[in-house]
Amino acid sequence: MKTKPVWLMALTLVILACNNKKESSGPINVPPVTRIVGIGKVTPQGGVSELAAPASGIVTEIRHKAGDTVKAGDILLVVDETIETLSVKEIDSRIASQRHALESAKSVLHQEKLALAEKLRRLNDAKELLEVGATTGENVRTLQNEYDLAVEQLKKLESDQKMQQAQLDETTIQRASRLASLEQMQFKAPIDGIVLDITHRVGEAVDLHETYARLSPKGSLIVRAEIDELFADKLAVGQRCSIRLTTGDSLLSSDEEILHISPDLKRKSLFSDSGSDLEDRRVREIEISLRHADTIPLIDTKVECEVNLN
Repeated sequence: MKTKPVWLMALTLVILACNNKKESSGPINVPPVTRIVGIGKVTPQGGVSELAAPASGIVTEIRHKAGDTVKAGDILLVVDETIETLSVKEIDSRIASQRHALESAKSVLHQEKLALAEKLRRLNDAKELLEVGATTGENVRTLQNEYDLAVEQLKKLESDQKMQQAQLDETTIQRASRLASLEQMQFKAPIDGIVLDITHRVGEAVDLHETYARLSPKGSLIVRAEIDELFADKLAVGQRCSIRLTTGDSLLSSDEEILHISPDLKRKSLFSDSGSDLEDRRVREIEISLRHADTIPLIDTKVECEVNLN
């Protein structure tokens, strides 16, 4: 009598197990994907500009810091320009000497032209006197020889003046080149924007073409995000998106849209924290507007992007 309830319980369990097995053998209804999530970061729409040093040297002055708003042409930092400054001063001295020599040559040439004109007048007078027998042929020949020598001397002086003018022009071009080199010692912002970072400090060396600063161009911000390749074909320009901070899950905006979709798949790289995330996975990169956020996060802030597929 005591074992009867045990048999009844065992039989009940067997029947339930069979029923569950029959139910699980039927088709499974998977709900359609209506939202997909990717990880992105806030960035300027034109991208961050990494500024390359136009010259090498030791940093002597930093004019701006991270967060400063600058205009195109504003000096960001200065490297030691002692050599270039001395070179410009030396070439200025040469130019001054060459200008003085050129002015002297012009003065001598002017005097020589006056003297040549006087010799020509005397020669013509002598020729007229010779026709009337008032002078000798020897005197005319002497005056003619003096005039011919003066003509050759004038040509030499004109050639010397042209050479000195050419030297002055060449030195002036050299000065412009030295001034350009001197100006390159002052690293300037190429565009309007916000300084994100100055990578060097006073006293540090910077090499030619080395990145010395990062600049955010003036303009609107976007979110550049990566969507797993599994959902790459479900994306379309204009789809609505929600943007959240990855820290604290704070909602930044629920009404943004996809502005651009990359035409190809890329390796997962920009926003992964773990090296293992990069293995055998590809992503499609998208750009999302950031116009309706109540609070605009800082550039390079990591965010979560939820794309609404409906």
